[in-house]
This record gives sequence, structure tokens and C-alpha cells, in this order.
Amino acid sequence: MTQASNDPSALSFADPDIQRCPFPAYAKLRDDQPVYKDPVTGTFILTRHDDVRRALLNVKALRNDTGLTSTTNDVAANAIFQEKGWLPLDTLVSNDPPNHRVYRTLVDKVFTTARVMALEPRIGEIVTELIDQFANQSEIDFLDVFAIKLPMTVIAEQLGISPDHMDRFKRWSDVSVESTSPVIPTERRIEIANIITEMQRYLAIEIESVRSSPNNTLISNLANTDVDGRRLDMRELLSVIHQILVAGNETTTTALASGMRLLIERPELAELIYNDQAKVFPFIEETLRLLSPVQTLFRRAAEDVEIAGVIIPAGSLVEVRYGAANRDPKQYAAPDEINLDRTNAMGHLAFGAGIHMCIGNQLARGELKLAFLALTSRLKGFRLTRGENSYRWVSSYVVHGPAELWMSFERR
Repeated sequence: MTQASNDPSALSFADPDIQRCPFPAYAKLRDDQPVYKDPVTGTFILTRHDDVRRALLNVKALRNDTGLTSTTNDVAANAIFQEKGWLPLDTLVSNDPPNHRVYRTLVDKVFTTARVMALEPRIGEIVTELIDQFANQSEIDFLDVFAIKLPMTVIAEQLGISPDHMDRFKRWSDVSVESTSPVIPTERRIEIANIITEMQRYLAIEIESVRSSPNNTLISNLANTDVDGRRLDMRELLSVIHQILVAGNETTTTALASGMRLLIERPELAELIYNDQAKVFPFIEETLRLLSPVQTLFRRAAEDVEIAGVIIPAGSLVEVRYGAANRDPKQYAAPDEINLDRTNAMGHLAFGAGIHMCIGNQLARGELKLAFLALTSRLKGFRLTRGENSYRWVSSYVVHGPAELWMSFERR
């Protein structure tokens, strides 16, 4: 096991202990090696805010087509897709201009500010229904009863997916996030391919259904909208819908759990929001900054790139570490503290930046707002019930947050 506080050359983000708490490692690297080659993954890791932001905006030299989010480099996994489903296609997350623009323009139309605002009454109803279901319980796992269910219900309804199938979709979504890790053995990639082809076959039936009988769901809108004079084919639709599913729930689930963790650790924050609802907005942004749900994403160097005096060779895999950038003391005063009066909190990179900014960021913010307003208005006295065992952390190279959060509360 590597130690973040000792020799930086031995530090690796493939270490589960570092994944559970990466922040000391980030601080060490920001100071000593802001461009760092991980000895296990071989990736070049960026940890300073300015470097990460510039990398996100440099779409010419640092490309999104990394080869990680699809399995084009894994022959065995690809064989599963070809036999049981459709070979993954790069559309949004793992695509670059000019092709990226075609798909992004289409998706942006269904994630507009107006559409999110129109959804707020229904999101509020779902929040109320979920709180009603656990408000009288003496102990809950916040992930199980609320943080997973809220975003999954919202995105499932928008896609037109039956609520009875949400457990399957959550499994498919979690596996999709796992698939972006650079350290997955072939055996697991084959398992992932089998799981994702289950989702593909399910979605293909839904797509064919709405093509013959259109409705007002996202799947129908995507399947029946012309893009540059044509309809998207099945591979394109499966890719786009797959990425909407992940963008529509993973970040929000983790941010909800991390936000509740902060309310438990800092009880006065819940009272601040209860007494002044406008405080929910800086609370959300500080939660996203301080405990970024997505800690890292990847780029592929299309040419030799110099960052912070280090030459990154063409073809190298580069990590833009959002979680490190968002705690950079050169960008944020007292970066490891939550501060609802911080004036530049909106400058965080939790959703990325530039043309690849997370497509679900407005929906996520809307859900977080309604959730924390309702939780703090109806409940108080949030506290852990199992000490250190109240948390079980997500085991992930990319996502950081609780996988379980056992807690209790009082009703107002």
C-alpha cells in the first residue's frame, strides 16, 4: 500500500485507500508534482485548478476519444457486444468536434433551463413522496431511501422507463461508471460487456416502440428527431441514451449523499438553510466543490503537450482531477473548508468546463436544490447512528462519495 504523505513517486490513485480519501495526495501533488505520472495506471495526472481548466478547454491537443468509455481496445469484450448487442459508439462523453457537436446539440435541446424548470413541480412531488416514506423511521440508509431513488426516479420518468425497472438501471449506470477506469482486467471487462448488452437490448425494445408510437418521453424525442437531415441509428441512440442515463443520476446521487454528510458534520448548516432558503444555493456549490462527485475524467494527448513545464507525449492518457482542482489554495481561500459566503464557488469544475461540460448539470442542481430545501424544512438533528461504520465508501477510480450513510434525525 502506498503512502500519500511519503514518497510521491510511489503514490497511485489505483490504491483503494487513496480512492477513499484522495485529498492529502492531491495537496502533496499540487505542491510537489502538479503533473504526475501514476506508476500503476501510466496516466499523467493534473491537480492544479488552472492546469485542469486549460486542459478541459484545449480540445485540439487533449481529446475526449480516450478509448476508455468504449471497449474498442478489448477484443474479448468487443466480441460480447457484437454477439449480444451493439458495439459501443463514441457520441458525447468520448467524442470530439466536429462529430461531437451533432450529438451535443440534440441533447442540449432536451436539457434546457426551461425544461428543467418545468420539471421542478414533479421533482418536488417525488422529494415529498420519498421523505414521507422514511420520515417516521428511527434509522435510515440515506443512500437507499433517498439519494439513489430521487435522481433515478426523475431520469427514469423522463426517459419513459417503468419504475419497476429502476433497480436494473441503477446497476447498469454503476457499471457504466466503473467501465471508465483505466485499471480493469479483461475478465471484468467481459462481465461489464455482458451487463451493458442487457441494457442495450432493453433500450432497443423501447426505441422501436416509440418509433412506431411516438410520445413525449426523452427516448421518443431522441429517436424521432432529425439531426442534419436524418434520424439517429440504433447504435447512436443507444450511446446517447446510455450517457444521459449516467449523467442524469450518478453525480446527483453522490452529491446528495455528500451534502447530507456535511449537514451531519456541520449541524448549523441545516439551520442556516432552514432560516434562509437562499443559503441552499451556495451550500450546493460548496458541496460540489469540496466533495466533487466525479473526481477525475480522462483525455488523450493528440500531440506532445507541455503543462507546468512537463512534456506529455502524444498518445498519453491524461487525468483532469476535478477533486484536486476544486481544492487548490491558489483558487480558493481555505479550500478544505465549506464557506457559504465564498464569492467564487461557482468557478468550481465539478461538472467540467467547455464543450464537454456535464449535460445533466442543470438537472442535478435543480434536484439538489429541491431536495435540501425539503430535507432541512421537514427534518433536523441529522446524526450518524453507527459511528465510523455509518459510512461505506464507493469503490471507484472515478466517483467519490458514500455508498451507505446510516443516520437518524428528528422531525420539525
